[in-house]
Amino acid sequence: MFQRFNPIEEIIKHARVVEEASDYLPELFERYLNGKPIDDLVNKIDKLEDDADDIKRNFRQFLKKGYLYRFERSELLNFIDLQDKIIDLIEDVAKKMTFNRINFDEEHKKMIYSVVDEIEKMLDHFKKTVKYINVILDSDFSKNTISSEEEDINEMKWFEKDIDNKLFKFGKWLYSQKETLHPVDFLYIRELILLLARIADVAQNVCDRVHILINE
Repeated sequence: MFQRFNPIEEIIKHARVVEEASDYLPELFERYLNGKPIDDLVNKIDKLEDDADDIKRNFRQFLKKGYLYRFERSELLNFIDLQDKIIDLIEDVAKKMTFNRINFDEEHKKMIYSVVDEIEKMLDHFKKTVKYINVILDSDFSKNTISSEEEDINEMKWFEKDIDNKLFKFGKWLYSQKETLHPVDFLYIRELILLLARIADVAQNVCDRVHILINE
């Protein structure tokens, strides 16, 4: 039997919360890199992560066994779990920034800003991609619609590649400083940058899952 609960609408609702949290990343890094207070932004991101968890919890509760959906129940559960990792990682970045302060020169601040801007663009594209599921459902899996939407989905790979290249360049600089940086600072910066890389990877994985869902 069919159920009134619409899992795709809930996934899109969850994606909006993820994107809202990501919108704070540029300001978070701008404040952090310039020695400004960040506690209010950290608290806002923490609250949004709680909101995302509430949506995911309700999703699991209402996605009942025995009901008919356009996609397998297990696929929908795996999808929202993967999507939720993005906001978890954003929260990890925000909270980690409260542990330590590092002074960067202007050149390397710009490198970090550039990475953060690309991640923000990627996450804007991520939410658009998730919305495509509804567009494709409304079209009854029209081949023309799927083909059109997949062109935009494939753009995510270019975002990830660009981010990887910029992080690689920053990583080379970081390791060149291993003799001058305090070991704690070195590891701290490394972990922060790896978290940014992980956000990009997971966003790409979510979009790949969209590609799989609409082609099964």
